[in-house]
Amino acid sequence: MFKKILATALACAVFGTVSLTAFAESGENSAQSVESAPKIEYIYSEIVENKIPSHSLYEEILAKQIVFYSNVSNGAVIDYPVELDLPDTVTVTLEKDGKKSEYKRGEPLEKVGKYSLTMMVDGKNLLGGNENEVYYGLFRFWITEASEEGESGDNSDDEDSDYSDFSEDESSDSSDVSGESDYSDTSSDGSNTSSDGSDTSSDSSGGEGEKPSKPDDKEPEEQGILLPKNDKASLLSQYATSEKIRVVTDGGTEFYCNIPAGTVTTNDVKFELTDDIEYKLLKDGEEQTSYAFGNALTEKGEYTLLINDGDDENPAKFEFAIIGQYAGAITKYTVPDGCKIEKAMFGKSEIRANGNSVDLGKEGEYTFDISCGLYKWTESFTLDNTPPEFKVNGLDDEGKAQGVTVFIELISDDIDTYTIIKDGEPIRKSLELTDAGKYYVTVYDKAGNSFSQTFDIIYQMNAMAIVAVALGGALIIAGVVFFIITRKKFNIR
Repeated sequence: MFKKILATALACAVFGTVSLTAFAESGENSAQSVESAPKIEYIYSEIVENKIPSHSLYEEILAKQIVFYSNVSNGAVIDYPVELDLPDTVTVTLEKDGKKSEYKRGEPLEKVGKYSLTMMVDGKNLLGGNENEVYYGLFRFWITEASEEGESGDNSDDEDSDYSDFSEDESSDSSDVSGESDYSDTSSDGSNTSSDGSDTSSDSSGGEGEKPSKPDDKEPEEQGILLPKNDKASLLSQYATSEKIRVVTDGGTEFYCNIPAGTVTTNDVKFELTDDIEYKLLKDGEEQTSYAFGNALTEKGEYTLLINDGDDENPAKFEFAIIGQYAGAITKYTVPDGCKIEKAMFGKSEIRANGNSVDLGKEGEYTFDISCGLYKWTESFTLDNTPPEFKVNGLDDEGKAQGVTVFIELISDDIDTYTIIKDGEPIRKSLELTDAGKYYVTVYDKAGNSFSQTFDIIYQMNAMAIVAVALGGALIIAGVVFFIITRKKFNIR
């Protein structure tokens, strides 16, 4: 009996030891495999676009090697289905109206909504790429409802699915976004009836044909096309009409502007505000107390229009910048999301536009034709990165003026202004300087470029002045000696 018990104990001990050992070996191998797994490095690559007018296509280049084709420009706002021809090496992650969605290769994207496609390619599929690298770029577009009459009804069968994709925080309902309204559909005899024959007049209106009062109760063209949100437009929505940008704050205040928020413009900016709107205008962070609605804004600077319609601590913000007709230190010109650069010109030559941006190259005149939904306008400026030139006349080789008048000669023809600092203090502007001191002169051109120069004006007597002083001193000494001798003679007597 004792032998059986001992054999059983030994067997348990042996099996337990084997099991624990196997588990330990398995854990070590697992840890080693995790540590040895290479870390994936994601590298952003801007998608370069080339237009192919002969076939109404766009050639898109990812990571400088992978080519695919589309019937829409990157960043465009369109009202027709989008088709993509992608190589097998490209994988796609799709977001529609900010939500992840399934992408089916080869099938067109045709429902109304805002699309963002992340195109990815493994480094192993690129010349010179590494296995642990993934290159990615963004391809975006916005499909809106067709603006022509009759076309909007083509999608009536799937209307609910199209409009359900819009985010709930947008102030207008589905009919407002598309530009269609129950109140705008009238029968041929002028009665207020919908397509199904039901009466659409309001019971509380007090009269036939009157419309309920609400901010978006407008005709399709007057209401405009809703623009995408951007970080320069806070607590408000923007709509592009055929003549201007219509802005509606989250509190219901409505006003108009000749540009959308986020625009860097060369034009004067005009707001249409009513007397009852409580607003504040800032330029470069300082309040412009002298501004009155209806006045055009012309000075260069970064502006913010604050609209207070109920919340003092969180006003709606409309931000933009004015750069004027001359610009410097700019390598790319960009318009807000939802807008598109239809045509870009450098001088008299057309250059390539990448949807809502243009890469700038040489100095010279640039002109851009821009569309933003129904609204169109033009921006034109001269790119100038060259500092202005001026010359200080009257200086010696050491940068000093020896008791003569210094003349500042402005050589460049695009000089805007200049400043003069003498002995650390700014002084009145003058191109002729005579007072002794240490000077610091800065000249600015119309593009904002600047150039500075320092010099000294000192007083040093010339030879004639030295002779005159010496003669004067001699005469004084002679007079003193004569006085002393005369006095001695007088005392002797």
